[in-house]
Amino acid sequence: MSKGRFFCSASVLAAAMALGASGQAIAQAKSSTATEIGEVVVTGSFIRGTPEDAALPVDVLGADELEKQGSPNPVELMKSLTISNGVLGDTNQFDARAQGAEGSATINLRGLGPARTLVLWNGHRLVNAPTLNGAAPDINVLPQAAIGRIEVLKDGAAATYGSDAIAGVVNFITRKDVDGLEVGGSYKYIDGASGDWDAKGVWGKVWDNFNVMIAGGYQHRSQLSVGDRKFTQPGYFTSPETGFSSGNSVTAFLPLAPGAAVGSPLPFSPAAGLQRDAGCVPLGGLPSFSGTTPTCLFNYTPYDNIQEKENRYQLYGETNWKLDDKTTVHLEGFYSKTNTPEWRTSPSYLALQVPTSATNPAATSGLSAGYFVPSSNPGFALYRTQNPTQIPAFATGAYIPGVLYRPLAEGGNPLFGDGSSTGGRKFEAYRVSGGIKGEFGNGIGYDASATYMREKLVRFGYDTVVSRFQQALRGLGGAGCNPATGTPGVGGCQYFNPFSNAIQSNYQTGQVNPNYSATVANDPELIRWFFQKTTTRAQTELFVADLVFNGELTGMELGGGAIGWAIGGQYRKNWYEAKYDPLSDLTVTPCIDTPNAGVTNCTVRNGPFMFLGGGTPSDLQGDVWAGFGEIALPFTDKFQVTGAARYEDYGAKGGSTFNPKVSARWQFTDILALRGSLGTTFRAPPLTSLDPGQVTSLQFLGGAFRAVDVVGNPNLDPEKATTYNVGLIVKSGPFRATVDFWNFDFKNPLVVEPVGGIFNTLFPTGAGTGNCGQTALAALQSRFTFNGACSVAALSRIRTQAINGGAVKTDGIDIQADYDIDSVFGGRGHIGGSMTYVNKYKVAATTVEGVVVSPAFEGVGKLNYQTQIYPIPQWKANAYVEYNYEIHTARLSLSYIDSYVDQRLSPFPPNVVRDAANAAVPLTNAGQKIDAQVTVDFLYRASLPWDTTVTVAVDNVFDKDPSFARLDLGYDPFTGSPLGRTIKVSAVKKF
Repeated sequence: MSKGRFFCSASVLAAAMALGASGQAIAQAKSSTATEIGEVVVTGSFIRGTPEDAALPVDVLGADELEKQGSPNPVELMKSLTISNGVLGDTNQFDARAQGAEGSATINLRGLGPARTLVLWNGHRLVNAPTLNGAAPDINVLPQAAIGRIEVLKDGAAATYGSDAIAGVVNFITRKDVDGLEVGGSYKYIDGASGDWDAKGVWGKVWDNFNVMIAGGYQHRSQLSVGDRKFTQPGYFTSPETGFSSGNSVTAFLPLAPGAAVGSPLPFSPAAGLQRDAGCVPLGGLPSFSGTTPTCLFNYTPYDNIQEKENRYQLYGETNWKLDDKTTVHLEGFYSKTNTPEWRTSPSYLALQVPTSATNPAATSGLSAGYFVPSSNPGFALYRTQNPTQIPAFATGAYIPGVLYRPLAEGGNPLFGDGSSTGGRKFEAYRVSGGIKGEFGNGIGYDASATYMREKLVRFGYDTVVSRFQQALRGLGGAGCNPATGTPGVGGCQYFNPFSNAIQSNYQTGQVNPNYSATVANDPELIRWFFQKTTTRAQTELFVADLVFNGELTGMELGGGAIGWAIGGQYRKNWYEAKYDPLSDLTVTPCIDTPNAGVTNCTVRNGPFMFLGGGTPSDLQGDVWAGFGEIALPFTDKFQVTGAARYEDYGAKGGSTFNPKVSARWQFTDILALRGSLGTTFRAPPLTSLDPGQVTSLQFLGGAFRAVDVVGNPNLDPEKATTYNVGLIVKSGPFRATVDFWNFDFKNPLVVEPVGGIFNTLFPTGAGTGNCGQTALAALQSRFTFNGACSVAALSRIRTQAINGGAVKTDGIDIQADYDIDSVFGGRGHIGGSMTYVNKYKVAATTVEGVVVSPAFEGVGKLNYQTQIYPIPQWKANAYVEYNYEIHTARLSLSYIDSYVDQRLSPFPPNVVRDAANAAVPLTNAGQKIDAQVTVDFLYRASLPWDTTVTVAVDNVFDKDPSFARLDLGYDPFTGSPLGRTIKVSAVKKF
C-alpha cells in the first residue's frame, strides 16, 4: 500500500465506516485463505502507524491483553484505567448522577464527567442512554463477545468527532479474524453471592469477496446485599452518614388536646411535648434528636443491595461484501437487553410531602407539616393504654411531623417478601449501521454511511400516596372504602396503625417488640392500596449520516511524501422521549389531592407521592449539521504535522461552533520522538438539559434524604475547552515508554448547580434554622421547600437547575512503560505499568440566585461529594509482571489508588456535635481521610490442545476491603470495589 493511502477523516470515517473507523491495523478480507492489512486508521487521527507511534496519545487494548486481565466487563475495565475516575455502573443508588440508572454504565475519562467522553462502536457514535440526564452512552449494551480491541484516545477530539469528545474517545472495535465457531463461558465466585457467570458464542466465515460474523452473549450478575459486607455497617457512632436516617416509622409524635370542648375534633392543640415512640430501642432504633425534636434513627442500608441482580443478553451481526477491487459494502447490527428485575431499596421513603386540609383536619390548626392520627385509631388507643405517661387520657389524637416519618421501616415491607421495597429497570437497545466505500477513477476515495440506534428504559418503583395514607390513618383507607360515605374502621374502610405496637420485630436484626399486638397489626392489602407503583418509560434515538471524500494533492509532495486531505459532512438527529404512569405524570396528577379529589390547580406541583416527585412528559428532538476538513503534511520522514477543523450548527437549540486542532510528531533520534497537539473542543447542551421540565433525584442532606428537583434551562450555551498535549515516546529494543503532559481549560462548563453548596449556604452547620430569614439569602431560600418553618428538620426538597458554570482547569501527566525479556528460565517475561498524576483540578466559584454557594476550590485529592465533579485521587497506577512458558501464561498485577480526603466540614469535629441523646459519645473523624487502596491480582492461562484456552483469575488476592468513606455504603463506589476477593474461571473452545 502506498504511503498516501491512509487518508480518511477520523471524524467522519469514525462515524461513517464501521469496518475502518479506528485502530492499530484494521484487517480486510482480501482472499479466502488470508487476511491482509488494508487501510490503517487510528482513533482520533488518520495518521498511519500504531497508536503509540502516532501524534495523538492512543492506548490499545487488544483481545490478548483483555484476556490477560481476566476478560473484565466494560465497567471493571474502565474502572481499572489510570486515566479514568468516577465510573458509574457498580452500584448506582446513592448518587444523584446515577439514580434510576441501575443496570447501565458509563465511561469517565479524566473524571471530567461521562458526558465529556465520546464512546464509539466501530468508529460510529452510540446513542445516549435514557437515564437521569440522557447525556452519555450506556456501555452495558455493547455486545461483549464481538469486541476485538478497545482504543482509548486521551485527548480532546471535537475537531474530528464533533460534540462530546472533550476528555477523549473510547472506540470499541469488533473482531476481524473469525473463521469458524468459538464458544466460551466463565464463572466468578463472590463471597456472599451466588456468583456471576456468562456464556458466549461467535461464528464467522470468510469467502473470496464476502465475510460474515455473528456473536451472541449472556451475562448474569448475582445479588449481593449490603449486609453481606461488614464494612458497610461501621455503626452510627463511627459514621452517622453511613446508613442512618432520622426518618423512621418508629418516630416522634405530638399528642393533641381538644380545643373548644372536650371531645371536639377541632381546633387541635398540643397536649404535651413531642414524644418518641417507646418501641424505638426494643426494635433496634437509636434514640436521637433532630434539633430539639426526639427521633429514632433507622438503619436503612441493610435493605439495599451493593450489587443488583442483572441479566444481560446481546446479539451482534456483521458482514462485508467486496463488490470489486475498489468498492466494499459493510453492514452491521446489534440487539441488547439488560434486566434488573429486583432492585432493592428501603421499605418505604420519607414523608417529604404531607396532606392538605382536604384529608388532614389538623392542617387548619397550624399542624400542616405532618399527619393526623385520630384517637379512634386502634393503634393509638392501645399505645395510650401501654404508655399512659406519653398520651393524656383526654388526647383527641396525635400529630406526626412529616420529614421525620416514613410508613414502613424497622418491620420491613410485607409486599415483596424480603422486607425491602423493590423495583426494576429494563434497558433494551438496537442499532444498525451500514456504509459503502470506494475510489473513483481519478484516485479520490469516498465513504458514505448511515447509523441508527435506539435505547429504551422502563424503570419502576413504589412510593406512598399522601392523601390515601392520611385517609388510612383516619380509618378511611382501602380499595373497598368510599371516604365520602364510609364509616372509619367499618366494612371496607380500614385503619393504618403508625405506632410501634403494629410491628412484631426488626426485620433485619430479629429484635422482638414486647408491646406488639396482632390485633392492631397492619393489613398488607391496605398497604398495597396506598403504596403504589410509579413507572417511567424513556427512549433515546440517534441517526447519523456521513459523506467523506479523501485523496492526495497531485503534483505536490513534501520531504516525507504526498499531502493527504479529507473533506466531508455529517448530519445527526437526536430524539428523547419520556412518559410516566398517570400517578407520576404531572400533567395528569400534579397535586397531592388529585387522586382523592381531582384537584389540578395547586401551588406546589410535585405530584401525589410522599417522596418521589412526578415528571413532565417530554418529546424532544434536535438536528446537527457539520462540515469538516483534515490535512496531513509529511514535511520529512521524521516530522509530520496534521491539521483538522470542524464546524457544527445546532440551530436554535445550542447555536454553532468552530473547532480547529493541530498535532505533530518529530522522531528526533532513533530512540526518541516528540508528539503534541493543540486544539479547541466543545459539548452542546443535551436535549434534556434544554427542556424546562424537571427530574427528581435523592440526596443525603442534614441527616436525611431529601428530594432534589433538577430543572432544565433553555438558555444554556455550549461549553468549550482548549486542550493541549505534549508527549515523549521512547522505543529502544524491548523497552517502550510514553510520557504525556495533558491540559484542559474549560469555559462555560455545562453543570448542575451544586446542591451541597446550596444547602450549606443556608444551613452552615447542617442543622437548626441556620441562615433562614436573612434578606441577602431570600432568593436562595426560595429554592427550598419546607413542611413548616424554615429549618433543616422541616426541609423536604430543593430545586436546582442546569447552568453554564465557572471555569474548570485541570492538567496532569500520564506515564506508560513496558519491557520484554526474551529468555527467562526457558520462557519469556514481560514487565509493564501505567500511571496517571493529576496536578490540578481547579473549579471556579459557583453563584446561585446572586449568592456564591460554592467558592472556588481545588478538587485534586478530594472526594468532591455533592459538588460538580467526581472523586479525584491524585495518583493512580497499575503494574504487572508476566511470564510465558510454552502453553502457560502467568501474570501478577498490582493496582494503586492514592489516598484522598472528604472535603466536607460539617460531618467532622469540631464542626459537628452529638445530639442531646448521645452527647457523651466521643466524636470521630473516621473517613475524613480515605486511605490509599492497594490490590493484587493474579491470572493463570493455559492454551490447551484442541484449540481450548482455560483461564483462572483471582482479583484482590488478599481480600482487601475498599477504603472507608463517610458515605451511605461506607466506601466510595466511584473508585473502590465492594466485592473483595473473587475467583473467575473461564474457558474458550474454538472449532
